[in-house]
Amino acid sequence: MKLINRDIRWRYRRQVKALCMLFFLLAFPAATGGADVALRIGTRVPSVVISGVNGAPFRIPEDLSGKVFALHFWQIGCSSCKLEIPAMDILYKKYQRKGLEILAVNVGQKKEVVRSFVPELGVTYPILIDPEEKASRLFGVTDVPRTYVIDRRGVVRYRIFGGVTPEMLKKLILSLL
Repeated sequence: MKLINRDIRWRYRRQVKALCMLFFLLAFPAATGGADVALRIGTRVPSVVISGVNGAPFRIPEDLSGKVFALHFWQIGCSSCKLEIPAMDILYKKYQRKGLEILAVNVGQKKEVVRSFVPELGVTYPILIDPEEKASRLFGVTDVPRTYVIDRRGVVRYRIFGGVTPEMLKKLILSLL
């Protein structure tokens, strides 16, 4: 009889623990890495302020009202990023007049290091710095490169995990311009 009661109590405890864990996961998604859920395709971009390499604040999406824009999250040392950043500059120069904006957001690296590296990139679009990864977490960025393509109303239309070819990025952007 004692053995049966122990078995029932053990099962009951497992069920209670499972329900508590489920409650925690649903109630606190950001604490479990669920911030990525906030940027599903079809959702609006969260409002955030990120500093540029020159120190000027850039307000997303307010400073981009009415524009199609790509947010590219990157780091120094990322080989895919080194290929994508210059390729994005070609698109930026070609389609800026049609309402395209591209922002490259450096994730988690020191401002001084990023500032000294930016001239090597040779790009004409804004480079932003997120050394404490506050904005990156808000956007659900867990690794780089990651790119979001946002329409003129501030709605995420595409999200790209990992590298993207210049041709594919052009195709996605042109579908929104």
